[in-house]
This record gives sequence, C-alpha cells and structure tokens, in this order.
Amino acid sequence: MSSVCIIVPCYNEATRLPVDVFLSYIRQTENVNFCFVDDGSSDATRTVLETMKARYPDCIDALILPQNQGKAGAVRAGMLHCASRSFDYLGFLDADLATPLTAITDLAAVLDGNPALDMVMGSRIKFLGVDIRRDPFRHYVGRVIATIISNILKLPVYDSQCGAKLFRRTTMTGLFEESFISPWLFDVELLARLIRKHGRPEVLDHVAEYPLRQWIEQSDSRISSGYVFKMWYELFRIYQTYRT
Repeated sequence: MSSVCIIVPCYNEATRLPVDVFLSYIRQTENVNFCFVDDGSSDATRTVLETMKARYPDCIDALILPQNQGKAGAVRAGMLHCASRSFDYLGFLDADLATPLTAITDLAAVLDGNPALDMVMGSRIKFLGVDIRRDPFRHYVGRVIATIISNILKLPVYDSQCGAKLFRRTTMTGLFEESFISPWLFDVELLARLIRKHGRPEVLDHVAEYPLRQWIEQSDSRISSGYVFKMWYELFRIYQTYRT
C-alpha cells in the first residue's frame, strides 16, 4: 500500500479517544502514520496525544493548536503541517472512529487504482453486506441536507459529510491553503474548490465516493442543536463564494 498520513482532529478527547485501538492498528500496519491535532482542548487531550507520540514517534505526530479553530481549522492545520512530507496520500478521520481504521486501506486502494483521482470520499450507503448504523432522525435530516448540498454544487454527490476522506498529497496546496468559511461544512468547500480547479463536468474524473463497509454512529455529537440554524447561512455563503 502507498504511504498514508491520517489527520485526526481532537477537541477535549482525553476520556473519549480510543487510544488502544489506534496503537493496536499502528503495531499491525505499515505505511500508515497519524497526525493528531489538539484543537485548543481544555482537558488533558494534549497529554494523551504527546504520550502516544512518545510511544511511537516514527508513526505518530501531535500538533498542538493554542486556540480552538473548529474541525475545519484543525484538519487544515494538520494537512498543511504534513503536506511537505513524503507521503503519497493524506486524509482525515473523526477521532471517535465511527469510520473504522480498516477503511484506510480501502480508500488508499481506490486512489492506487485510479491515478486521475485527487480525492476519494467514504460514503455511508446502507445495503446488504455492510454495517452502517445511523440514528434514523439524523439519517433523514442528513439526506435532506445532502440533497441541498448536491444541488448547490450541481454535483451528484451522495454523502459529502462523511468524516472519512483521502487525498493525493500533490493536491494539498490548492485545497487547503485558504481558510474555510464553515467550521463544519468544509467538506462542501473542498468539493467546490475541486470544481473550481477542474471544471464541473471534468471534476467527476477526479473525485470518487467509496461505500464504507462499516460506519457506527457515536452518540456524543460535538455539533450543537443551535448550529442547525447557522448552517443554512454558511451554506448560503458557500454558494455565494463558489458559484459558477
């Protein structure tokens, strides 16, 4: 498998981060590194990450941000921090591992098999033979939001908001050098930036969705209920900024 670095944004994860799962995966897997980004946590997250790094300094990096920047800022900081290193692919996963670490190999295989792709996105599509567990209410609300996002982008994307994505390192500068408008909907902006780079019809040759074999929703959401109202304004700003 090609060399991969996965960015893991962490905010107050000291008691939630599945440390043993990450360390077990590292012991069993070659060519996969992790950069954990402490997004200005107020608990002992920094200590946990630095302890992990001390155990596996060749495979784990810990980037400590002095102030909370939101998920978009944390992922962007991690990507830019690692972009100059000799990895083939960089990506990100949520710290709660709703997407299991085994998906990294699957996503990397998609990029390995198609040199034209810039990005592959995990997609939570439920069908026979896969284990996709989502709260029904969140699922249906998510489908409405996904349809709106697809219409905004004029792109037939099924699941832009799944927190599992992998990119070729050579695309990092163009996708992450600018700050993001939204702290949570930056996935939409990434697609919009690829459309801006390649053109709308052509972008279909550079982005792929891969149906995940497993995704298990975690109950502790870091998005407040009040954010739902702000989200629509952020979607409008994204539309205004990237419309073509």
